[in-house]
Amino acid sequence: MYQLKDGSPRYGVRTEHHQDTELRQPAGQRGNPEAIAREAGQLGLHHLAAAADHRLTRKWADREDELLIRLREAHPAELAQAEQIVNAKLGNPKRWLLKARSNYTRSLAPVIARRQEAGMLSRAMFLRLFLIVLLIVPSVLAVSFSVPLLYLVFIGIASILLAMYLGGVVSEWLRLPVQPAVRSGWLKELRQDIVDATLLAVLEDRRAVVDSQTTAAAQRGWKHIRFVAAQVDRIDQGPAA
Repeated sequence: MYQLKDGSPRYGVRTEHHQDTELRQPAGQRGNPEAIAREAGQLGLHHLAAAADHRLTRKWADREDELLIRLREAHPAELAQAEQIVNAKLGNPKRWLLKARSNYTRSLAPVIARRQEAGMLSRAMFLRLFLIVLLIVPSVLAVSFSVPLLYLVFIGIASILLAMYLGGVVSEWLRLPVQPAVRSGWLKELRQDIVDATLLAVLEDRRAVVDSQTTAAAQRGWKHIRFVAAQVDRIDQGPAA
């Protein structure tokens, strides 16, 4: 028994910190550490680009969450295991990006098939070969005629700019979606979200004690990625007939 400020008795167990009470509560369910990274490996480049763009607008993503920092510091062995799982399923960031690009290309298979059926791909291949020649021939001719080095540099730059412009024209003519770009720093943030969720799954799999606020923080980034990816897929499907 202890007394309240007005002197009246208060029965029960007094706790100095509410956080301590939460930490004594067991995790709600056992995790599946590999499932998260496995699902992340199925995302396409368009999913990652949309998730990265949308993440920039979220208030919770403006700064590193202290709860997650403390969670990683408190469980270095489990964090290392989570990173190992993510690396095994996704590879390094460059490999993950290549995998996502491949998934994105596969999602465009019906569109590419229609362009091929219309004979557009073969014509596009011819145009791209022409662009390669256009990029090389001026520089070769300039070297053959002993053009001054400064002029050679200008010719090279002009050839590259012209080839880039005409390459864009070919893409517009093909009417193929341009592959979205994902900046490396933003990809790193998405990857950290996956690692955090995997870390939580590792802890749950070991029946470790994690408070509800930290659990929500560790799941938040991965839930956001899955939410955005689902919305992108709904957009791709289009409205119901």
